[in-house]
Amino acid sequence: MGIFDSADKLLKPLKPVYAPFEFVGKKVAVAVNYILLSVVYFTAFAATAIVAKAAGKHFLELKVEKERKSYWIEQKKEDYTKKETYRGF
Repeated sequence: MGIFDSADKLLKPLKPVYAPFEFVGKKVAVAVNYILLSVVYFTAFAATAIVAKAAGKHFLELKVEKERKSYWIEQKKEDYTKKETYRGF
């Protein structure tokens, strides 16, 4: 029998007293989380979009060019040693 078992026995009669507070607290926590996460999300993505538009950056190539044979973009290959391969970071 641990310390938490005895604490549970002591607090069990008080459950009707603190249950409404617990209910309201959980609802407030959910509301605050939604508000804070929404603000952070829209702030981060809005700031990124504004900076990208100001810099003229396009993250996706969306223009259709009928004369292009392929939209594949060749990546420049760099030679590296076996040691660099096994190095994690």
